[in-house]
Amino acid sequence: MTPELDDTWEPLRSAAFAAKGAAHAPYSNFRVGASLETTDGRRYVGCNIENASYPVTMCAERVALGSALVDGAAEFQRLFLCADSPDPTPPCGMCRQALAEFAPDLLIVSEGTSGARMEWLLSDLLPAMFRLQPSELDGGAG
Repeated sequence: MTPELDDTWEPLRSAAFAAKGAAHAPYSNFRVGASLETTDGRRYVGCNIENASYPVTMCAERVALGSALVDGAAEFQRLFLCADSPDPTPPCGMCRQALAEFAPDLLIVSEGTSGARMEWLLSDLLPAMFRLQPSELDGGAG
């Protein structure tokens, strides 16, 4: 199924494709671009950054999330992904968990090189996400 995108998605889509062009993927040749939108409409982009020491590799989604957090943004509503795959690619498990910390109901659209798109809610992709309760965040007081 390829969801139709209204005009509000085009800036996210364009930004993700531009970010994909900046990806550093000399080992896998699998470039990924991400554009993450805040609830107030700001956008943050990321691309995957591979490293010869594979655990050092950064996914596009977490690069975008990090940029947003550095800028003080922490409430997100939409994510657009594109990757060098004919089929739409969802975020990996690590990225799902990282995004769930801030936006468990994030709307995600991914587009493959074939033009096919898929749409998911993060909560559907990660139904049993790990989350701390507010009382656990303040040391148990309250």
